[in-house]
Amino acid sequence: MRVSIISKIEIKKMDNKSSTSSRSPEDVEGEPVAKKQKLVLRTIIYDESVPNQWLDEPPLEVWDHHIIPLLSLRDLALARPVCTFFEAYWQDKFSNNVLPLRVGNDVATIDGVMGVIEILSSRREYTKSNPFVVLLGKGEHQITSSWTDPIHGSNYPTTLAFTRNNVTFVGTGKDTTTVLGGFAIYNHENIMFKHMTVTNTNTSHYGDGGIKMINAKVELEDVALKGCGDAGIRILTVSSETTFVATRCEFANREYGAVVDGAFISATFNNCVFHDNYNGIHGGGATIHLHGEATAIHSNGGSGIYAHSSCKVIIHLSSHHNTIYNNKGGDRSAHGGATITDDDYIYSE
Repeated sequence: MRVSIISKIEIKKMDNKSSTSSRSPEDVEGEPVAKKQKLVLRTIIYDESVPNQWLDEPPLEVWDHHIIPLLSLRDLALARPVCTFFEAYWQDKFSNNVLPLRVGNDVATIDGVMGVIEILSSRREYTKSNPFVVLLGKGEHQITSSWTDPIHGSNYPTTLAFTRNNVTFVGTGKDTTTVLGGFAIYNHENIMFKHMTVTNTNTSHYGDGGIKMINAKVELEDVALKGCGDAGIRILTVSSETTFVATRCEFANREYGAVVDGAFISATFNNCVFHDNYNGIHGGGATIHLHGEATAIHSNGGSGIYAHSSCKVIIHLSSHHNTIYNNKGGDRSAHGGATITDDDYIYSE
């Protein structure tokens, strides 16, 4: 049986591959002519007697730039043992870490992510500069798994625990990707969240919240933590250095926007907003840095910043900058040797 199919493909010019002297006015400056592409029409006649015709007929440029990018990690992994043609692509894409894990495609739900990460982490090394990437699409992602705190033995429902280092979760935006549940990071580093909202309404335990981290290193970028149990984020330390960096994040509608409690903790907030909590920032023993003209701590029911137990809060802005305002219990509260310092002013008890 023969079927005629008209297809549009892009192919590279094969003549003068190394020449850069023949150019038209439209050529991009410095780009070899060999890299320019043109659109052509081809008719492919399907012939069932020709083995692997649909693999061999399209040029490699079409596979590399148009077909393979449409395949997810799961698609390519499944195709790999079925047809050896895909083995080279799997080896290349997997070894170069260009296959993100797509929730809803590669795994059905967000709860299945860590199992896949554990398997693939045993086959290649992920690093801070080249992490395992998890893509969360538009819509809501419900967490149904739970986590038991190994220090206190408390069990936290609707909480996904990290079991590996060097993992990045990426959503499509704070207004389009929402995680219903919380995350726990214990003794892991180089964990990052980007472009999402985290909402964990569970309040069955003290300490429930959006993100709970202990002895960990975590970064947030363009993340909103709203309506998250006890706290938007709770940063604790027991015995090792803990670092946290948040950039353009929002902490709202909970008992505490951020709890930073421990002598080994350094937390940095860049252009972040804390509002409609009880305390915007609640710090004990830690060192907390606030940067950025967009920083705002306002409309909280208790204190804007509450610091105790020798906590140091350093606001890298002038005291004349409208950083902390309209907090019902006071904008600044420092106790037990704690200090809250602007670039030109120190507040203490």
